[in-house]
Amino acid sequence: MERPFKEIRLHRGKPPQEFSCHLLHQEKDYLVLRYVNPSSAKINDIHIKKGSITIAHYWKHRNYILWKMKEPDGELKGYLFHISKNTDIGDNHVTYEDLELDIWFYPDGNATILDQDDVDDCFTRGLIDSEEISLIKAQEEEVLTNFKSIIKEAWSEESTP
Repeated sequence: MERPFKEIRLHRGKPPQEFSCHLLHQEKDYLVLRYVNPSSAKINDIHIKKGSITIAHYWKHRNYILWKMKEPDGELKGYLFHISKNTDIGDNHVTYEDLELDIWFYPDGNATILDQDDVDDCFTRGLIDSEEISLIKAQEEEVLTNFKSIIKEAWSEESTP
């Protein structure tokens, strides 16, 4: 059932990023992809090993993307929420505008806000406006308050027969 699918992340003031993924689950306004990291990477101070697995959740009518991140051996690394807007789910791709703010949750539930400096820089440069700042703040609060229920309601490979 898995098939190739592309994630296209649009940034403010930076080139788009494209990731070759595999479709795991799709509904009308909801999508789940798998991505295997081809090399090691860092998300701020968080080291992501080569072969790590990301299960990415996209909702058309929500202003965040959820990445469940696992070590190559399948152990949970954490959850990353990208505050975003304008998610478009196509037949073989998903596109969204990344509003720069990310929230990392460790497996124990502790959260770290990432890239606030990028948000501030984009605002100063006129790449993010006041309305988007309000959206970012509202979504940050939404995710920090409800992350456990968001994660619980997300589709999971373990929940399929």
